[in-house]
Amino acid sequence: MKRLICLMMLLSATFVAVAVQVHAFEIRKDYLYYRDANVPPFQKSREFFDMPDRAGSYDVTMVSDNIGPLTFRMVRVRGDHEKTEVQRRSYDIGNHEFHARFDNPAGKDDLIVEIANSNPAGSAMVSVIVVELPGN
Repeated sequence: MKRLICLMMLLSATFVAVAVQVHAFEIRKDYLYYRDANVPPFQKSREFFDMPDRAGSYDVTMVSDNIGPLTFRMVRVRGDHEKTEVQRRSYDIGNHEFHARFDNPAGKDDLIVEIANSNPAGSAMVSVIVVELPGN
């Protein structure tokens, strides 16, 4: 009886997980870029977005439900030169949000987003989303 209950719970959890993944896939396809970054304790993750000849304006969003503190950084890259555009530290518990606009009018710059996890107790899962704004 216990095995049957465990099996039923496992099947229902698997069904919910698959339904969430299918729904998330449907939402994600509208994004220019979408990545999930797993950042270990006292480490940082750098995600590089290659945008050659892609002039326009972009909305950069990073969200996490993990315990902070987390530091979010958006960097403009031209050739070998990196320039920090925006950097914010979040001390929230389970509701981290970072929003910034990345303007690339000439289409000559690339984008790096960086997430630093200062929580010694666990890894942080951060979703990085880049959306091209209308009118480009």
